[in-house]
Amino acid sequence: MVKKAFLVLTLLLPLVLGSCEKGGARNKTLKIGHGGGYLSAALYAARGTLGDRVDIQQFGSLSDVAYSLLHGELDAGFIEVEKLPALSEIPGFEHLAVVGKVTYPYGATLVLRKGLNARLQDLNGLTVALSSPHCVLQKEFVKDAERLKADISGVKYEYMPFDAMVPALEAKAVDAAVIRGAYSIVALQDGHSILYQNWEMKPGDECCPAIVDQAVLVLLARRDKSDAVQPLLDALLSSQKLSPDELRRAVADNTVIPLKVLEGQPAPEFSLADDGLVKVFVEAAKERSGGGDDEEDSQ
Repeated sequence: MVKKAFLVLTLLLPLVLGSCEKGGARNKTLKIGHGGGYLSAALYAARGTLGDRVDIQQFGSLSDVAYSLLHGELDAGFIEVEKLPALSEIPGFEHLAVVGKVTYPYGATLVLRKGLNARLQDLNGLTVALSSPHCVLQKEFVKDAERLKADISGVKYEYMPFDAMVPALEAKAVDAAVIRGAYSIVALQDGHSILYQNWEMKPGDECCPAIVDQAVLVLLARRDKSDAVQPLLDALLSSQKLSPDELRRAVADNTVIPLKVLEGQPAPEFSLADDGLVKVFVEAAKERSGGGDDEEDSQ
């Protein structure tokens, strides 16, 4: 009887240990949140090398990523850098660390609402969205119009945040938008067209460093996952060795965005970052909110 019990235990032990190992592997799986789209290019490209070490979850809203991080439901996640100042004030943020960022070239893009067929010379009488009456992008828009000998004296302007411009185009509340380059991909996805782009603009100004204009996403990780997140960072950095065409292909292969929509657009870049980025954006937010309408908006 003893021999029989020993035999059963011997047969079952590998199964029990195997189950524990699988359970342990699941516990070691890193949960990553992101919002999808072109700005997730590095993550899509890195996915193949990470295998089952990560559980990549796409959210409909980057605000949901932020709250999931705060509640411990995610180990790391990408959020919009503009949300950093407000997020840093929420209890629990002290458990999160900045470990990376996604940047996109600073530039002005004039997006035309789908259904309209107009040139720069045909904008008079149409409504164009801008971020503020004193923004640098408006000055560049006017300068480009003058250079191209286009009369825009009859253009009507609506002022709104960048993230409200694409919804405004969708709702036909505006006919066009002078928008930051990173948002232009969202507009292209939704079927709008680009009338012109200006990538020659210099980012930053006397109050805000260039990174404020270039950073679009920040990668946050829970501080107690600093060691576990390293393979993710390594894979994301390795993805930057790929060509822009390969990064665009990774996006097209993992989303419903056609490759032709991405062609000709700059590729977003992932790089490491630290908690100093929070201070930069908090200070930038204070400068801009304190300056009122008279302060020039570098966005």
